[in-house]
Amino acid sequence: MSEKYRNISVKAELANFIEQFISANRQYGYRSISQFMEDAARKRLEQLKALEVQLPQFEVLNHDMNGVKVLDRKSQRIADIYFKPEGVWCDLCEAETCEHIDFALSQRDVQNIIRKRRKEGWKLPEV
Repeated sequence: MSEKYRNISVKAELANFIEQFISANRQYGYRSISQFMEDAARKRLEQLKALEVQLPQFEVLNHDMNGVKVLDRKSQRIADIYFKPEGVWCDLCEAETCEHIDFALSQRDVQNIIRKRRKEGWKLPEV
Protein backbone atom coordinates (compact mmCIF):
# COMPACT_ATOMS: atom_id res chain seq x y z
CA MET A 1 0.00 0.00 0.00
CA SER A 2 1.25 3.50 -0.83
CA GLU A 3 2.28 5.76 2.04
CA LYS A 4 0.08 8.48 0.51
CA TYR A 5 -3.09 6.65 1.57
CA ARG A 6 -4.52 5.34 4.84
CA ASN A 7 -7.31 2.90 5.56
CA ILE A 8 -10.24 4.26 7.53
CA SER A 9 -13.00 2.07 8.92
CA VAL A 10 -16.67 2.92 8.57
CA LYS A 11 -19.67 0.81 9.45
CA ALA A 12 -20.63 -1.61 6.67
CA GLU A 13 -24.20 -0.28 6.62
CA LEU A 14 -22.98 3.27 5.86
CA ALA A 15 -20.45 2.06 3.28
CA ASN A 16 -23.16 0.03 1.51
CA PHE A 17 -25.52 3.02 1.47
CA ILE A 18 -22.82 5.27 -0.01
CA GLU A 19 -21.92 2.71 -2.68
CA GLN A 20 -25.61 2.41 -3.65
CA PHE A 21 -25.91 6.20 -3.79
CA ILE A 22 -22.83 6.49 -6.03
CA SER A 23 -24.16 3.80 -8.40
CA ALA A 24 -27.58 5.46 -8.65
CA ASN A 25 -26.27 9.03 -8.94
CA ARG A 26 -23.35 9.10 -11.37
CA GLN A 27 -24.19 12.73 -12.21
CA TYR A 28 -22.40 13.84 -9.01
CA GLY A 29 -19.09 12.57 -10.38
CA TYR A 30 -18.12 10.10 -7.67
CA ARG A 31 -16.46 6.92 -8.93
CA SER A 32 -15.66 5.30 -5.57
CA ILE A 33 -16.56 5.32 -1.91
CA SER A 34 -13.09 6.64 -1.04
CA GLN A 35 -13.56 9.60 -3.40
CA PHE A 36 -16.95 10.32 -1.80
CA MET A 37 -15.59 10.05 1.76
CA GLU A 38 -12.60 12.27 1.00
CA ASP A 39 -14.87 14.93 -0.47
CA ALA A 40 -17.27 14.69 2.49
CA ALA A 41 -14.44 14.97 5.02
CA ARG A 42 -12.91 17.97 3.23
CA LYS A 43 -16.28 19.77 3.15
CA ARG A 44 -16.80 19.13 6.86
CA LEU A 45 -13.32 20.45 7.69
CA GLU A 46 -14.11 23.58 5.68
CA GLN A 47 -17.34 24.05 7.66
CA LEU A 48 -15.36 23.78 10.89
CA LYS A 49 -12.75 26.18 9.45
CA ALA A 50 -10.12 23.58 10.29
CA LEU A 51 -8.35 23.98 6.96
CA GLU A 52 -7.86 27.72 7.36
CA VAL A 53 -4.46 28.93 8.40
CA GLN A 54 -4.66 29.79 12.07
CA LEU A 55 -3.17 33.23 12.59
CA PRO A 56 -2.00 34.33 16.03
CA GLN A 57 -4.51 36.22 18.17
CA PHE A 58 -2.31 39.32 18.43
CA GLU A 59 -0.28 41.22 15.86
CA VAL A 60 1.62 44.50 16.13
CA LEU A 61 0.30 46.79 13.43
CA ASN A 62 2.73 49.62 14.14
CA HIS A 63 4.58 51.32 16.95
CA ASP A 64 6.52 54.46 17.78
CA MET A 65 8.04 56.10 20.83
CA ASN A 66 4.56 56.84 22.20
CA GLY A 67 2.90 53.46 21.90
CA VAL A 68 1.81 50.39 19.95
CA LYS A 69 -1.25 49.39 17.92
CA VAL A 70 -2.11 45.73 18.51
CA LEU A 71 -4.63 43.85 16.39
CA ASP A 72 -6.68 41.42 18.50
CA ARG A 73 -8.16 38.90 16.08
CA LYS A 74 -10.32 37.30 18.78
CA SER A 75 -12.25 40.50 19.52
CA GLN A 76 -11.67 41.83 15.99
CA ARG A 77 -10.59 45.17 17.46
CA ILE A 78 -7.42 47.21 17.72
CA ALA A 79 -5.87 47.98 21.08
CA ASP A 80 -3.95 51.23 21.33
CA ILE A 81 -1.22 50.84 23.93
CA TYR A 82 0.12 54.17 25.16
CA PHE A 83 3.47 54.83 26.83
CA LYS A 84 3.21 57.69 29.30
CA PRO A 85 5.67 58.99 31.89
CA GLU A 86 3.50 57.42 34.62
CA GLY A 87 3.08 54.00 32.97
CA VAL A 88 1.47 51.97 30.18
CA TRP A 89 -2.23 52.17 29.24
CA CYS A 90 -4.46 50.04 27.00
CA ASP A 91 -7.42 52.00 25.68
CA LEU A 92 -9.32 48.86 24.64
CA CYS A 93 -9.26 47.31 28.12
CA GLU A 94 -9.05 50.67 29.89
CA ALA A 95 -6.33 49.17 32.05
CA GLU A 96 -2.68 49.44 33.00
CA THR A 97 -2.25 45.66 32.74
CA CYS A 98 -3.89 43.32 30.24
CA GLU A 99 -3.09 40.71 27.62
CA HIS A 100 -2.59 43.39 24.94
CA ILE A 101 0.03 45.15 27.04
CA ASP A 102 1.69 41.83 27.89
CA PHE A 103 1.89 41.01 24.19
CA ALA A 104 3.20 44.45 23.24
CA LEU A 105 5.87 44.32 25.95
CA SER A 106 7.05 40.94 24.67
CA GLN A 107 8.11 42.45 21.33
CA ARG A 108 11.82 43.24 20.95
CA ASP A 109 11.29 46.63 19.21
CA VAL A 110 8.85 47.70 21.90
CA GLN A 111 11.23 46.56 24.63
CA ASN A 112 13.90 48.83 23.16
CA ILE A 113 11.50 51.79 23.31
CA ILE A 114 10.55 50.95 26.90
CA ARG A 115 14.21 50.75 27.96
CA LYS A 116 14.93 54.12 26.35
CA ARG A 117 11.94 55.74 28.06
CA ARG A 118 12.91 54.20 31.41
CA LYS A 119 16.35 55.82 31.08
CA GLU A 120 14.49 59.12 30.61
CA GLY A 121 12.79 58.55 33.98
CA TRP A 122 9.46 57.17 32.79
CA LYS A 123 7.82 54.72 35.22
CA LEU A 124 7.45 51.86 32.79
CA PRO A 125 7.69 48.11 33.52
CA GLU A 126 10.96 46.21 33.41
CA VAL A 127 11.34 44.34 30.14
